[in-house]
Amino acid sequence: MAKMEALVIENRRAQQLVGVLHHGEGTGPRPCLVVCHGFAGTKVGGSRRFVNFARYATGFGLSVLRFDFAGCGDSDGELAELTLEGELDDLRAAIATVRAWPSVDSERIGVVGHCLGAVTAIRACARGLPIARAVAWAPFADLPGTLERLIGEAAFALVREGEIADFLYNQQLFQCGPDLLSGVDGFDLKGDIELVHQPLLIVHGSEDATVPLAEVEGLIEAARPTPGLRRLEVIEGAHHSFPYHQEELFDLTVQWFRNW
Repeated sequence: MAKMEALVIENRRAQQLVGVLHHGEGTGPRPCLVVCHGFAGTKVGGSRRFVNFARYATGFGLSVLRFDFAGCGDSDGELAELTLEGELDDLRAAIATVRAWPSVDSERIGVVGHCLGAVTAIRACARGLPIARAVAWAPFADLPGTLERLIGEAAFALVREGEIADFLYNQQLFQCGPDLLSGVDGFDLKGDIELVHQPLLIVHGSEDATVPLAEVEGLIEAARPTPGLRRLEVIEGAHHSFPYHQEELFDLTVQWFRNW
């Protein structure tokens, strides 16, 4: 099994974010993939998705950093304080930390994100963060619609009115605050994706009930599909979190980062 080590990342809000770095097999500095979990998620992922992905990727010589965004998992902060810009700041800090790691090739940093983490990955690419390639698992273009489907109509109604709302997600109780919707007027993922110059792969499930496939097809159209540069891969039968399709998801992702 590949070597792992824990690390602590500090964002610009003086919050400590907890991560685990899996070292890729091979000698010399290795390319590194920074994994961005989804809304109300953690660096472990449902069905241990991100742990399993890290173990898979290290076998291909790729190092992987899994970390908890602020307000999630072991990191500082509260989920109710989550904002789009805060997520972007956390990813910026994670990339800066791993680029300085002696065993990491600072010029070959990739980002892999799921759901809100996929959105953050695309927004980071559009804003010029030092990312060489990116893969987005099940991103969304409709923030209010996706949030309502994730937390439920009743909770969403309270959030929309400026209140903090309790909601159940994966049989756990969480709180969502109105700050996440505060940037909705400036949220334009189609506009962001047009600014992405890095090779970008979007992977989506045909049976995703959280983010309709048509929504993602519109995103890739905005990105001007180009062989080797922009691509949408649809996994038939897969749901939003790809619980029964991890092997196919992981293979598509790792292949995108081979020979870069």
